[in-house]
Amino acid sequence: MLLAVVLLGCAKIATAVELGFSGMAQMDANSYLVVQDKKVDEPGSRLGVLQVKPDGILNYTPLTISDWKDQDGQSSDLESVCHLPGQTNEYLLAESGYWDGKFGRIFQVAVSSDVAIVKQVYHVPKIVAGGKGIHGDNFEGMACIAQGDSVLVVLGERGGNKRYKRGYLRLGVLDTAAGQLSWQQYADHPVEITAPKTDANKKRTISDLYLDKQGVIWAVATEDGGDQGPFRSVIYQAATVSGPAEQLKVTAVRYSKAQWIVDGFKVESLAGPAANVPNSYMSIGTEDENYG
Repeated sequence: MLLAVVLLGCAKIATAVELGFSGMAQMDANSYLVVQDKKVDEPGSRLGVLQVKPDGILNYTPLTISDWKDQDGQSSDLESVCHLPGQTNEYLLAESGYWDGKFGRIFQVAVSSDVAIVKQVYHVPKIVAGGKGIHGDNFEGMACIAQGDSVLVVLGERGGNKRYKRGYLRLGVLDTAAGQLSWQQYADHPVEITAPKTDANKKRTISDLYLDKQGVIWAVATEDGGDQGPFRSVIYQAATVSGPAEQLKVTAVRYSKAQWIVDGFKVESLAGPAANVPNSYMSIGTEDENYG
């Protein structure tokens, strides 16, 4: 699986080690925390730090988690990551959902040097638990937004299956002081997202989310013909965040347009631009399945 980070708005494309990244969050001007969607029985690290050097070359350092602090063991299918507002080195890592009654976790981790420490374990909303032959919840994007003394956690349901034909944003409130993440306040008010219409129908409405400094939640829709492809990705504005800090409002963008179409790649990661690549607007990472 090939990692490709493309810095949009310029011609530079930097390619690193043969890894697929299912989510990424900016750590500083030129560094990103990235996650991989390895299943529970697959060995190896699940996250690492990606650095963009001045010459555009990428450097990847895997991070080790020795204790996941949950009875279901190490992560299975991490699909998204976001920086935890108000904390300098803490992040949330989210699994895609529940499977046969297990997983569906969100890990709060503190990152330092070559290790990450799990501080707290929360859970994604359990609306439809997945299993063999069951199309359940499948969250592939996440954004974290400061909301007064709490954090508004936005999860992106990918859509593109019999149960969820379109994507949805589900909102939760995280009280870090109390160590509680609740989905009840917004449970009956998911935000429906429609990907832009292009020459082909997108099979997945949301493969990742990225909140920019203007309060726009970007999303990427992907078309996946199987582990051998063909792949196609469309990056678009999915929603906006507005209102007072204590009570934010997330509103879907109507008639969203395709801002970038990426043919041949399955984009599963969105994040901010790297300072070492002038005039770039966004960074994207791919998870291209069997291609390495």
